[in-house]
Amino acid sequence: MKKYLFLFLASITFIGCSNDDDVVSDIPTSAKIIGIWNWVQSTGGIDGSTTHTPESTASIQRLEFTTDVMKRYYNNELFSDNSYTVETSTSYLFNEDLEMIIEENNRNFIIRFEDNKMILIGDCNDCYTSEYTRE
Repeated sequence: MKKYLFLFLASITFIGCSNDDDVVSDIPTSAKIIGIWNWVQSTGGIDGSTTHTPESTASIQRLEFTTDVMKRYYNNELFSDNSYTVETSTSYLFNEDLEMIIEENNRNFIIRFEDNKMILIGDCNDCYTSEYTRE
């Protein structure tokens, strides 16, 4: 019986796998981030339980990436304009090499993509994790 259960679980695992992600993963992160990204939410704080959204803050936030400049807009006004690079660097939080956005002001963000979302994790204690969707 255990053999059949194992085969069943293994077959479900392999059926759930797809090669669709291979096409997206072939695109370098430095190219994937170019464009305009609208803020969905941020979570973090000392205990990690604080969540901010456009509704809870009554604000609109947006990131705009070119090949070397990251612009932040707050309520449609330019808030910051910094150069950046995308590099694999050792994360302070996770102590492993991860793909990161390195801003000129030494702010580092671990970058991840899930479906049509970009997730930026501040690489510091008590930093926030923010989620964006492409415009």
